[in-house]
Amino acid sequence: MTRRLTLLCVPATAALRAGRFPADNALNDDDGVHTATWAGKLGRPDRVLSSPMACACDTARALGLPVSVEDALREVDYGRWRGQSLKDVGAAEPEALAAWLSDPGMNAHGGESLAAVSDRAGLWLSGREPGHTLAVTHASVIRAIVVHALGAPARAVMQLDIAPLTLTTLSAHADAWRVTSVAVPVVVPVVVPVVARSDVPPH
Repeated sequence: MTRRLTLLCVPATAALRAGRFPADNALNDDDGVHTATWAGKLGRPDRVLSSPMACACDTARALGLPVSVEDALREVDYGRWRGQSLKDVGAAEPEALAAWLSDPGMNAHGGESLAAVSDRAGLWLSGREPGHTLAVTHASVIRAIVVHALGAPARAVMQLDIAPLTLTTLSAHADAWRVTSVAVPVVVPVVVPVVARSDVPPH
């Protein structure tokens, strides 16, 4: 039986918008309400799984579907950098930050390396059940899942961008995973055309 996987990237938290390394940050009330307005577009998956982090649980609850929490979907543990701004870390530990930005095996912050996240995500992906699974998780985890599905090296996680509130989809027959879409926005921006006014002279 086919396995389908839809990965929903959590909305941006206030900490992320401020350029801080994620801690266990909750969503603002407005973020949850916004999520509820498009939840119907996700259809009826066979199961909904969520990272245990507050922002993911908040998002999952807003979907209005039964949810199970899975620890393997948790955000990267950034160790002593949790809650700090990129600017402050760069000023205090420039060499460590430079290494983290270039080496997926780096964990000098005392937390979890991106390579370790890739291993964790790969184990989780290999255990997916038949049917359609919707997983609410974080950009770091989604990148790791995609890289594992493609059989790419862990370093490839640094070459992927996953924006908040996007969907990434995969499908599998037997053990072969196929990436079918990456970082598709769940809400399509409305573009309002500019209409020239007849009473305004052209420039």
